[in-house]
Amino acid sequence: MLTAAQVRDAASELKGASPERILGWALEAFPGRAAVTVSFGGGGIVLAHMLSEVDRRVPVLFLDTGFHFPQTLAFKNRFAERYGLNVIDLHPATDPGPLFKTDPDRCCHIRKVEPLERALVDYDGWISAVRSDQTEHRAAIDVLEYHRSGDHPIVKVYPLAGWSRDQISAYLRQHDVPHHPLMDQGFTSIGCWPCTRATRPGEPERAGRWSGMGKTECGLHTFTVKA
Repeated sequence: MLTAAQVRDAASELKGASPERILGWALEAFPGRAAVTVSFGGGGIVLAHMLSEVDRRVPVLFLDTGFHFPQTLAFKNRFAERYGLNVIDLHPATDPGPLFKTDPDRCCHIRKVEPLERALVDYDGWISAVRSDQTEHRAAIDVLEYHRSGDHPIVKVYPLAGWSRDQISAYLRQHDVPHHPLMDQGFTSIGCWPCTRATRPGEPERAGRWSGMGKTECGLHTFTVKA
């Protein structure tokens, strides 16, 4: 496992590098100990496509919350089959029912954070499609970050950190990669159906997530502690 200082040095060297190079660095740095998280509702499909051209054995972790749109599950299955991905579905340990109505933070924690936290103990590198232009909270991310999940150190890898939404769209067109069908209905960020709506013209990309709930993150990218 790399030290925090080594991760910072590598991040400095990779600043401005292509997503493909950053992804390749992660797979080389953590052989057999790297995983990609993909929701199949956004830019993660770019990473999934890049991964399919490098090493299809790498685990692609999908958080099956029990509240996904039917379109999401169908698209995930088609995409995984088309590109031969090694998709691993993660499920919540318990079913708290429609907790999203009364405590959406707790709902996300049970259905997303806890399953991923359990899975990450098997990995040293966590590759994600988070971008710095998505929200104010994500604006300061680096391409590589040393984090801790409890007592477990993990390096978060953001190959698309410097990309824009337009670059994501351009990549999908250039490589003829399919996109989530709800994107054609105005959805710009897709999560669970009770907490996701289509965005309106001029709204930020993630404005349709937890609209009116005073919530902007599910907790997946806030439960680890950056060192």
